[in-house]
Amino acid sequence: MTDILKKIKNIPQGVKSSVALFVARVVSMGISYITVPIFTRLLTTDEYGQVNVFSSWMSLFGILATFYLYAGVFNNGMSDYPDKRDEYSFSMLVLSNLITIAFAIIIFALYPFIKGFLGLDFKLVVLMCAIFFFQPAYNFWSARQRYEMKYKALLASSISTAILSPVVALIFVLNASGSKANARIFGIECASIAVYIVFYVIIIARGKRKVNTEYWKFALLFNLPLIPHYLSMYLLGSSDRVMISHMVSDSATAFYSIANSVASVSMIIWSAVNASLIPYTYEHCKRKDYKPISAVAIPILAVIAGCCVLVLMLAPEVVAILATADYKEAIYAIPPIVGGFFFQVHYGLYGNVLFYNKKTKYVMVATVVSAVSNLILNFIFIPIFGFIAAGYTTLASYLLQSVIDYFAMRKVLGGETVYNMKYIGALSLGVIVVALGSNLIYDYALIRYGIIAATLVVAVIFRNKIINMFKLMRAKS
Repeated sequence: MTDILKKIKNIPQGVKSSVALFVARVVSMGISYITVPIFTRLLTTDEYGQVNVFSSWMSLFGILATFYLYAGVFNNGMSDYPDKRDEYSFSMLVLSNLITIAFAIIIFALYPFIKGFLGLDFKLVVLMCAIFFFQPAYNFWSARQRYEMKYKALLASSISTAILSPVVALIFVLNASGSKANARIFGIECASIAVYIVFYVIIIARGKRKVNTEYWKFALLFNLPLIPHYLSMYLLGSSDRVMISHMVSDSATAFYSIANSVASVSMIIWSAVNASLIPYTYEHCKRKDYKPISAVAIPILAVIAGCCVLVLMLAPEVVAILATADYKEAIYAIPPIVGGFFFQVHYGLYGNVLFYNKKTKYVMVATVVSAVSNLILNFIFIPIFGFIAAGYTTLASYLLQSVIDYFAMRKVLGGETVYNMKYIGALSLGVIVVALGSNLIYDYALIRYGIIAATLVVAVIFRNKIINMFKLMRAKS
């Protein structure tokens, strides 16, 4: 037991942090999947639709009401002001709150005129603004924890919130005398707000109520060009389902949503690993020492590619678990969506460098062009080929975004590529070939299981290299 504890203690911090974030995401997604059939049975289809309407508006308005100050610009602040992170966090919280207050005044004034368009009760709009006011505190705190690779408190808070929110929502719904949709929304969000308030107080206490308006100027100049980027990202992730619903049917939208849920599993590891990769990339960009970034990023990309292969090969089984046999058709939309997610990782690699160099306009251009291209391609091909076409248009759009981001990175760095593009190109081609070819073998379980076994064997063979990658990230960051 002593030897085991010693080995655990000696695991690189980057590994611990990434594993912890991965576990948190898996638990959160697992609880989400478990609670969906519960609430779909307690709420009518109209009520469940109202919950999704609230969620959609909150995702969209959240960009305008918070300016996403806890995203890229916050990591830059962690890098640029290492000795003033408490003051920086508090200053960002105050700025975020001021933006939210301005948004609330505008939305409250406009509500009588847009009530029908929103489809939301006024009390839900008030709740939404309360979320925008307090949630950034948790986001700032968690972003700092990820940047500093402090995983214990982050893991505990993530899992606690993932458990607490649906439990409170279930209690609210079971005791609701009016709208069960509102009860579900208030249950989920009030429980979350209670957690957010704790971190709100923590940031205020640590920041000692010191506001530096220079940080505000820096953040606004950095993030203003990114607002179209964040809106385009939202559009890129949501337009498929809306267009499928209008051009094909609601059932087709359900098929595509299931396919998207299955494919998104491949992004869990990337979300966790990128949290450790960002500070490593920033530190080496600061030194203009780019080779170590590639040395770490290439194995990461290989791991993500392996995860994509596993998801592709297990798609029929995962769909069977998540849905009934009626959703079998959704399987054939999964391969292109997985391919698209793989190119989202490319955006992360190049985008990290662009964010560090504060060249946010390039990120914005890439995303806007990609989102517009996706809309055009969907408009052309969905009526012809049905909902499955949306998966291929998404793949094409994310590929376009990654190409633009890559050339933007080269331009910003004066022609420096940072990454081994021959390897990345070969790996990308391999993922696309496997993705597009997987549709041909879904009826042949033995072939798929053989590919899964081969992928796992390769992972075991190169496990030490993967662990050393995290050691390198920790040692040289």
